[in-house]
Amino acid sequence: MTMPFTLTIWIDADSLPRDLRPLLARRVSHPRRYESIQVELRFVASRPQAELPEHALTLVPPGPGAVDAWIEAHAQPGDIVMTRDIPLAERLIGLGMCVLNDRGDIFTKETIAERRSIRDAMEALRAGGIAPPSPRANLRTPADAKRFADALERLIVRAARARKESS
Repeated sequence: MTMPFTLTIWIDADSLPRDLRPLLARRVSHPRRYESIQVELRFVASRPQAELPEHALTLVPPGPGAVDAWIEAHAQPGDIVMTRDIPLAERLIGLGMCVLNDRGDIFTKETIAERRSIRDAMEALRAGGIAPPSPRANLRTPADAKRFADALERLIVRAARARKESS
């Protein structure tokens, strides 16, 4: 009998868009197994999140980068992390984690450098008053939410296969 493995999906809950919370909360309520791999969702936040299941939420002391540091310290190679933070995504990829954002973009070693370059350039343009502030409104359509859910599912299957092959 093979020993079950756990694949953890770490979610930066402070920056998690409200419209994705029900989708992810349902995944917590209805956990899935992928062969011998148990998938677990862990939300990490620096403030209470009423819409998220309490048993899957880790609260960290507030502070700049506190959630990022906690995820970085506890995630394991092969785990999945959902974040909007490009510098964090870049560090996590370097540590062997799978990373995606709330739009369903899956970051890889090949794509993260370009994404970081674009982010840094836009930040410099905004600081110089040349570009408008980053939009904060949630303009996600149902098709965008489906794109995110599909990308998450692809990453779970890929990570579960990798875990199984490495065991």
